[in-house]
Amino acid sequence: MSMDLGDLRAFVAVAEEQHFGRAAERLGISLAQVSQRVRRLEETLKAELLFRTTRSVVVTRTGEELLAEGRVLLAQVARLEEQVRHLGSGKDGPLRLGAVGSVSQTLLPRMVGIVERAMPGVRLKITAGMFTSAQERALLDREIDLALLRLPMRAAGLAYRVVGRDPLVLVIAAGHRLAGRDQIRLEDLCDEPFVTFPEASGSVVRDAVLTQCAKAGFVPTGLVEVGDTGTMLGLVAAGLGVALVPRSAQGLAKDQLQSGIRFVDLGMTEYIDIALAWRAQSNSPLVRRALCALDEADLFIGATRYPESDA
Repeated sequence: MSMDLGDLRAFVAVAEEQHFGRAAERLGISLAQVSQRVRRLEETLKAELLFRTTRSVVVTRTGEELLAEGRVLLAQVARLEEQVRHLGSGKDGPLRLGAVGSVSQTLLPRMVGIVERAMPGVRLKITAGMFTSAQERALLDREIDLALLRLPMRAAGLAYRVVGRDPLVLVIAAGHRLAGRDQIRLEDLCDEPFVTFPEASGSVVRDAVLTQCAKAGFVPTGLVEVGDTGTMLGLVAAGLGVALVPRSAQGLAKDQLQSGIRFVDLGMTEYIDIALAWRAQSNSPLVRRALCALDEADLFIGATRYPESDA
């Protein structure tokens, strides 16, 4: 039989008060209950913890050992209970957030600022540079709690709200033959090598780039595949190809001239939506509080939606 914490509390109270009656008052239970709990603890441990007389209570040597360790254990339990209460109230604890790389200079800092101001006890753990498909898997596997990603999503069991709309823009080397033009059309790039994300990544941006090129009447050739937006911009600056990137990626190149690239608005009317996603059945108080704080800050565009309803 395992030791009961209630029995341990009763023993510690009696040992410290050296009186069953005062221990009962301190614990808010009856004298008979205190006596029963101490006796049960002695039976469980098969040890005599107290010498009892009609006038006094004396702690045995074994009881003194248990009293010292019991005080430490009960203090640890009290701290744990307080931590759990904070977690249950959504006031404290870790909140794990995934994010696509190109929003790290735009939406991500804004969202983090809102959450930290509204929830000072939260400990944000951010994993940036995650593709949408990877974030969907991480949500379902409970590796992250919130995901800042690009639509469309494909996994069932998730919910999301749109937080921004990002058009694709052209990025070319500052010394590219088209860099001096006042206007560039997507069709003008049909013979250019494109730098893009790997097919295996499930990148929403890659899919959007290929769709836009198809609408312009060509399929990009000579694809150079990279795993992140920063590397993509570096290869474009080196003259290894052109790229279509979400406009928010401009934040990764604060000084275009210095970085050797130029961003060009092609006048595209189609957008890639950016959304904040979470597990639809999440019962996390921290997630609920974060969503409420972001809603109150007018971060969201439209109501909550579900990937399966978009199919």
